[in-house]
Amino acid sequence: MNKRRKTGFTLLLPCAVLALSMGQVQAGTCDAAASIDTATKALSAAKKAGGEWRLIDKSTGSASQPISKLLKGAKKKLKAGETDEACRIATKVAWAADIGLAQANSQANAKPTY
Repeated sequence: MNKRRKTGFTLLLPCAVLALSMGQVQAGTCDAAASIDTATKALSAAKKAGGEWRLIDKSTGSASQPISKLLKGAKKKLKAGETDEACRIATKVAWAADIGLAQANSQANAKPTY
């Protein structure tokens, strides 16, 4: 049992380092306008499928908001010159739209079972 924990930790550590380094690389090379365009396209597809999610984000306070409202906030941040914050929000919106679309597609033919 002790050996299993050690193996899990040794696998977890490289994954964590890779995730942190990818986040740092993405943070330095993010184009806010392109991220907003990508998020807009992803949100449109998610809305068509009926998979628009709601998220809690520090930019909108403590209540959950539809991701379309978050995208509007990202556009306002871009106009105000806050490109890092606009990029962060747009990336989060694109992720939520993609996952919402996948969820809507996977549950398109859902039926109750008795």
